[in-house]
Amino acid sequence: MMRGRGSFGFGLARSLDFHASLAAFTELCDLLSREVGTVFYPHHALSYSELARGLERGELGLAWMPPVMAAEVEDRAGASLVVTPVRRGSTLFHSALIVRPSGPTTLEGLQGLRAGWVDRASAAGHLVPKMHLASAGHRLGGFFGNEAFLGSHIAVVDALLSDRIDVGATFCKVETHSGRILHAAWTAPDGGDPRPVRVLSTIGPIPNDVIMAGNRLPAEARTRVLRWFLDPAPRVKELLGQLVRADAYRSVTPSHLEPLRKMMAASAARGETPWRDRMTSIPPPA
Repeated sequence: MMRGRGSFGFGLARSLDFHASLAAFTELCDLLSREVGTVFYPHHALSYSELARGLERGELGLAWMPPVMAAEVEDRAGASLVVTPVRRGSTLFHSALIVRPSGPTTLEGLQGLRAGWVDRASAAGHLVPKMHLASAGHRLGGFFGNEAFLGSHIAVVDALLSDRIDVGATFCKVETHSGRILHAAWTAPDGGDPRPVRVLSTIGPIPNDVIMAGNRLPAEARTRVLRWFLDPAPRVKELLGQLVRADAYRSVTPSHLEPLRKMMAASAARGETPWRDRMTSIPPPA
């Protein structure tokens, strides 16, 4: 992964359309390199765990990380928080357990069914829903008949609607006062054109994902990266919008992840640590 002394990868998990995003990601890294004075190259990781390892080994200078994995990396002093994306004015989101319209209507009805998750380290797409099940008194081991993680939020929705899984977990944005879902993995970005799923439960709020800086990235470069995110040039803002789907960015402190840390501690106290589970994957449809 290393490409020479003084250069660093900028890591994204391959949960976006790889071919559609590669050109934008490459251009973004070029603009970042010019602004910061440090060479950054695009690195599409196959998993969030790969991103964590890259940060901790110093191969990645920056990585876009889900909140649970970010908390673990920070606890190991492998990287520091830089910014969190702001989406629709918020740095929080929710998880949703979704089924087909004819699917079960209770959490108990999920027992023995086929579950589809996004990624082992995904908060909305795996970990928070499992913590929710544990808090409702369900033992996670053997609860589902089969479990798989599918690599992206869209893939979970696709697998559900093609009858390859019976329940899936993904993200959604919930209006604070009404509880109305503003947009989600099964809708267009503006919340319209919803695909035919039924929401069994929403869980949260969950702190947004973060951009982390590896500890081998020099402090001066880290400061310039922060300014670059907080006040992006028009083209940078456009490219970040395509890749990270955010309206703006805010500097972030460890307190951003504190609500999630408390959820993890409570789950561990019940003997359930789903962020350490190992799961299998299922192939895409032919």
